[in-house]
Amino acid sequence: MNKPIRSLLQGLLLACLSAGALAASMDASNQEGVSAGKSANGTTSADPGSYFENYSSDAPQRDLYSDPTQTSTNIDVKGQTELTESDLGQTARESYVNNPADKLSYDSDMMKRSDEIRNSADAITGVNGSQCVAQELSKTTYTTHACELASSLSQSCTRKATIVTTGSRESYSTQLVLDAANASPVLLDNYWVRFDFTVPDDGTISSGNWAFIYPKDLSYHGESANRLWYSIQAFGTTVKAKHNRSGDFSIATQNVTKEQTVSLFLRYDTDGHYSSARDGMVRAIGNGSYVFRVTLPMQGVRDTVQAGIEWTNSCPADMGDAVKMSEVCSDPGGTRSVTVGGQAYSVYSDCWGYTTQWNLYEDDTNTCQAYIDDPNCSEGTRTCTQKIGNYCVYSKLTYQCAHTVKSTGYICGSEFYCSDGSCAAMQNGENQNFEEAVSQLAALAAYGQDVNGIDPNQVTAFTGKGMSCRQSAAGFSNCCKSGGWGQDAGLAQCNTEEKEIGTGKEKKLVVKVGSYCSRKVLGVCLQKKEGYCVFDSKLARIVQEQGRRDQLGISFGSASDPDCRGIKIAELQGIKFDHIDFSDFYDDLNTNVKLPDEDALQDRIQSDIQNSLKSGDQP
Repeated sequence: MNKPIRSLLQGLLLACLSAGALAASMDASNQEGVSAGKSANGTTSADPGSYFENYSSDAPQRDLYSDPTQTSTNIDVKGQTELTESDLGQTARESYVNNPADKLSYDSDMMKRSDEIRNSADAITGVNGSQCVAQELSKTTYTTHACELASSLSQSCTRKATIVTTGSRESYSTQLVLDAANASPVLLDNYWVRFDFTVPDDGTISSGNWAFIYPKDLSYHGESANRLWYSIQAFGTTVKAKHNRSGDFSIATQNVTKEQTVSLFLRYDTDGHYSSARDGMVRAIGNGSYVFRVTLPMQGVRDTVQAGIEWTNSCPADMGDAVKMSEVCSDPGGTRSVTVGGQAYSVYSDCWGYTTQWNLYEDDTNTCQAYIDDPNCSEGTRTCTQKIGNYCVYSKLTYQCAHTVKSTGYICGSEFYCSDGSCAAMQNGENQNFEEAVSQLAALAAYGQDVNGIDPNQVTAFTGKGMSCRQSAAGFSNCCKSGGWGQDAGLAQCNTEEKEIGTGKEKKLVVKVGSYCSRKVLGVCLQKKEGYCVFDSKLARIVQEQGRRDQLGISFGSASDPDCRGIKIAELQGIKFDHIDFSDFYDDLNTNVKLPDEDALQDRIQSDIQNSLKSGDQP
């Protein structure tokens, strides 16, 4: 046998062995299943408790589904309620609202610099020996900025209608009594008389007894002639009767339904004068002289079930002063049914579910956007200053912003040589923030201008005005917006004070004090307002906000009654101006103040130095 054929046969043999092993494994698994089936002793029900930990066959959720024909269920209501009221649902929503995602920007100088360092690792570590390599030197300093950020919070709630039932379908023992005295006679052909009865409930009837009573003479048993009898017929069974006699009334066991009509038939079997005999029997039954009765045992089913509508509200219990903004029918009306004990019960409703939008908190205050947009700024601390329930709606934040300056030089081995004098300035570790120094000086100058010529014991400066604006109401534009004034047509209905607040927000002249419900009817807040302190300048607002409120802890009062008084001299002495962030003021400073040109200043200094040196050379 040649080698290729032998190799092929070996491969096939290995494949067969592998397949055989797999088949053996599958056969063993199959046999295990067969054995398990035999051990069940012919039963098909397993014990879930032996497979699942904490298994319960009587879980409360089983009530949410009771019958294949059921068309009304409150499973969605229960789910929404769990989401809004359970600890797990509340924790999920609180985490989403209170913990914004962290920001990482690859456009930041720090990330870019890290790439540069990685790419220039050889030169920086001096592994190129004594060869000199041009290298850029950078130095990063950090500034800290404070800002405020509001988070609008709305709540979508539902009111869902579900069919609820009371009572039950219960069995009870009774009798179906067909007494001719309790029904009106209906004359039929061949001198028969019919008496109709209505079945009171669903049930099952079986054989009973009959009776023909002559109350006037209970000992009288009728004429001796065998030809004079009375016939009693019901449910297909006929018996012959005479006065004051009774007997068994045998029928097939059968079902009857509520409101079903059943009949008792009577006939006087005389040998002549049939019409007069029949009429005499009817008169005797009517005046109580004759009593014809068939009594049948009945196993009845009494239905006491009543179906109605129950409304479930998914909103949390604590809605605070939420403003109801809108409500729409989200589940159209109609007739729906629910099945109890195999019986369907229908109920009509104009609407089966409403969705309501509530405004818990509305505010677009955001003095942090410049830092959020700056890739070189990262969030430092976040302190919640206002909550609704467990949701934070207003926070004070600090941001750390990196400021990178660069210079050039050469790395020769392990030594760095600066190509100009800027490296020394970078190494001194000082942050020469001219804008900040001028801002502090401007704040003190503004204070001095306010207090000039006034009694020091009575003087206050940076005084603001307390104002309020309408924040939210159904069908009403928000007159507390931070922007859009002059462009948004919906703001035309806002009053002069509200427009002044809006303009002050755009110019960063306001401090929010808080919000409150200004109009409430039957416990529902219909309109909210916000209270503000409005100042004449950014400097006043910055010093009041960061100095008076944040450093000295002096409140601006309540939302409905803002306290916007000025700062006293004694209070001014307690404010640390080097801890105040004046960055909001820098734009105004750069616009209105002519700062010296750095290049011109440097040229002038170098010129002065050279002139001094030249003059020193003269005899």
